Amino acid sequence: MVKIKKYANGIERFLHGPNGQRFFNFAYSIGAAIVIWGALFKILHLPGGNTLLCIGMGTEIAMFILTAFDRPPKEYEWEQVFPVLDSHSAEDRPSFNGGGGVVVGGSQAQGGSAVQGVPSACGYQPQAGGVAYAPAPAAQGVPATMISAAEAYGLTEEDTESLRDSIDKMAAASEQLAGMAELTGATQKYLEQIAGIAEQMNRLQETTKSLNEVSEVLLKSYEAITSNSETITRSSTGYVDQMEGLNRNIAGLNTIYEIQLKSVSSQLDSIDRVNRGLKDIRDMYDKAASESSHYCEETEKMARYMKQLNQVYEKMITAMTINMANPMMGGAPMAANERPESPFTKD
Repeated sequence: MVKIKKYANGIERFLHGPNGQRFFNFAYSIGAAIVIWGALFKILHLPGGNTLLCIGMGTEIAMFILTAFDRPPKEYEWEQVFPVLDSHSAEDRPSFNGGGGVVVGGSQAQGGSAVQGVPSACGYQPQAGGVAYAPAPAAQGVPATMISAAEAYGLTEEDTESLRDSIDKMAAASEQLAGMAELTGATQKYLEQIAGIAEQMNRLQETTKSLNEVSEVLLKSYEAITSNSETITRSSTGYVDQMEGLNRNIAGLNTIYEIQLKSVSSQLDSIDRVNRGLKDIRDMYDKAASESSHYCEETEKMARYMKQLNQVYEKMITAMTINMANPMMGGAPMAANERPESPFTKD
């Protein structure tokens, strides 16, 4: 029993802290999203809808169980710190005078009317019932301003300590109010999520209504089919016969299609062989083109050589003709310097 209570207290402390609140918000929001997602899958008849719906519902169940361990907000008796809250008189309402001081009407500790502000280092200090509220106490004792105010109005050290405790409680209450503000924001998000879920439920209701209408139409159609079952049976028999004939025709078409495929395959092989032959011819043509250019160069070179050879032959014939003509004419032989120049001696 002690272990269970200790475990429950640990859960309460975790949920009361900021990390616990953040975890609760995340888990609750994600669980609600999975529930809506699963409902959408169920509406659209998509696979996995049951699994998503179970996961989301399980998450929501766990969140509701954890909510049972959440502490209720602590109620503070603010009337003990601010006595004006118990008063319904307009004279007891706070008024703000220069320096930011707050004066709360009422009797003094020693009797008499309220004192309108006590000057200090930070302006006028708030007063309630004629007692000046000094600033928050320092870490080392009571400030000098509070001591002087206490001596001025005849307050004892116990009254001063009581005032200091009240101010500390007021600071703690302010922190609690800040936490309540965060809780209010989380509650607002929760209400928005609930509103979204309600909207989704309305859509689900409309979808269910549409499904009911479709079901009624299907039911009427089924009743009409049942009443005309004999006619449908005869029509079904004719339909079966037609389907058998169609199957035979399709089988014949498949046979013809196979024959055509074989013919096309053979034609493709022939085209492939022709393409290979054309490729070989193109390669031969490319090779012949390169060799023909070389052949043209060699032919031009041979033509130049033939031209030079013809010139040599022409000079030789000319020289021989001159040598043969001189003896016939009875002339003297030509001198060495008058002999025709040989073409082979030229540069």
